[in-house]
Amino acid sequence: MSKLFTIGYSGLDSAGFVKLLQANDVNVVCDVRSSPYSTYKPDFSRGPFRAFLNESDIKYAFMGDQLGARPKDRTCYVGSQATYERIAATQPFKKGLERLRLGVKQLNLALVCSERDPIECHRALLICRNLPDLRTVISHIHTDGKIETQDQFDERLVQYHNSAPPPLFRVPKDWEKSVSLAYERQGRAIAYREPDNDKKQGEDE
Repeated sequence: MSKLFTIGYSGLDSAGFVKLLQANDVNVVCDVRSSPYSTYKPDFSRGPFRAFLNESDIKYAFMGDQLGARPKDRTCYVGSQATYERIAATQPFKKGLERLRLGVKQLNLALVCSERDPIECHRALLICRNLPDLRTVISHIHTDGKIETQDQFDERLVQYHNSAPPPLFRVPKDWEKSVSLAYERQGRAIAYREPDNDKKQGEDE
């Protein structure tokens, strides 16, 4: 079994981004943005992005049609907001997870989106959460080079939402409940909302 990383390119240029990938022996970048284009960082739009990765002997795979956070399927929305639970239940999403499971058997993969911190991105809150069988090989690469394991991410997320009950009031499985609650709260906070027609859409996921 190889490794599954996640990384966001915000705050990095192409050289710095590749340097972090190479430092962690990443073989394939899995682009999980629904729309793989960037107006504020055009080097990370699909064509140029693939080109500079290939120049560094890193393969590129677009997976945003399966694992993106802004699906076209209207059943994934409640009102104007996408919901991670509904996205996770779709067949395209499940097929995308299977592609990751197959790929990580032989290669080191990196899920890529724009957000710097995985706590603000669906790559951790939606995709990694639905790969419990791979959690021991999942790590998040930060822009300073720090590596955060999935267990460490869960702990930080619980602290972020202060969702753990006081020790004296804890019962068995409290930790699992606290983690689940933190994921649900953060998922609702960051899940994509369709903009009003008169508002400009920002960077995609």
